[in-house]
Amino acid sequence: MVKTPISLPPLTRSLSARLPVLTIIFVLIGEVFIYAPSVARYRHVYLQERIEAALIAALSVEAAPDGMVTEDLRKMLLLHSGVLQVSLKRDERRMLILVSEMLYAIGATFVMAEETLWKLIRQAFGAMSGGGERVIRVIGTAPRDGDGTSVDILLDEGPMVAEMLDYLRRIFKLSLVLAAITAGLVFLSLHLLMVRPLRRMSDNLVSFRRAPEDAATVMSRSRRRDEIGVAQCELRVMQQRVRAALRQKARLAAVGGAVSKINHDLRNMLATALVVSDRLAMAENPETRKVSAPLLAALERAINLCTQTLSFAHAEEPDAQRGEFPLAPLVDEVALVLPKAQIDAIQWRNDVPHDLSLWADRDQVYRILTNLTKNAVEAVSAQGRAALSG
Repeated sequence: MVKTPISLPPLTRSLSARLPVLTIIFVLIGEVFIYAPSVARYRHVYLQERIEAALIAALSVEAAPDGMVTEDLRKMLLLHSGVLQVSLKRDERRMLILVSEMLYAIGATFVMAEETLWKLIRQAFGAMSGGGERVIRVIGTAPRDGDGTSVDILLDEGPMVAEMLDYLRRIFKLSLVLAAITAGLVFLSLHLLMVRPLRRMSDNLVSFRRAPEDAATVMSRSRRRDEIGVAQCELRVMQQRVRAALRQKARLAAVGGAVSKINHDLRNMLATALVVSDRLAMAENPETRKVSAPLLAALERAINLCTQTLSFAHAEEPDAQRGEFPLAPLVDEVALVLPKAQIDAIQWRNDVPHDLSLWADRDQVYRILTNLTKNAVEAVSAQGRAALSG
């Protein structure tokens, strides 16, 4: 199976390229939420200015002799106030001050005192979606009018919608500039704090995967104390441990190869000794046959151990050769392999019942008993020497 080499993504698909785009998108989304109340506020201020201008025009008419003005002055007052008609309401009396030459169908009526934020937002977007083709009626008061005179005006919605759309374009251009500046700052800060260290770690991981034995591919020591610094330090420790494990594995493989060769030769030697022991077992001397029996068993165990060692070197777990066997004769075999000097120095007694049998691997039990016996003999001999020296 051919593995595709791992490489870092190109710059256009990297994390560095995605950050500015995401930042611009998020800033523009935020501007949408800011624009809705701001354009509603812009419409509210526009209508309030028209009310104040209409009140000033109405007061100018009232200040004229007999409350009458020329036709040219009337047109000029309506033009400069940006309204089509002005009425004033004082003491529950409504007076028509400035009237247009034409009659207009009122598309909607708005009372400034009853407006809320959500109503203003809904009315602003309703005006822009309608294209400004309506004549609307607006009722309100001038903030600086101490008399509390209610001003009732008619005005064309077209100029207001045009100014709102122009305001929208200016806000959009400003939003693009702010988004670009914010994206640049976010990109620069995140690139320096996160993207560049992460890219360096990615480069190091790719290099380490290609050549883990090379010490130059280990992550350099980091001086940072934040989360990225901790990740870099842990990566360095992990790579050092992996390199140490690989070196140990290589040494163990070399040792295993040498042990396998030695084990093979030793097994051949033991096989030769086993042939000779077979001949001793067929000798006429009863004492020779008696001694050759445990010798043959010991040689067979040694050959079996060599076979198991070779299986372990090839990562094969040997199966246990379980069977039923009497325990007392096995204990006698353990006594036969002990040196005569050790047997004479201790009191050996086999109290295992002759009818006691085990279901286990006979060679494994033999090794266990041999190790226990040797440890016990050494412990008794050490206590004897300590008593003599004391």
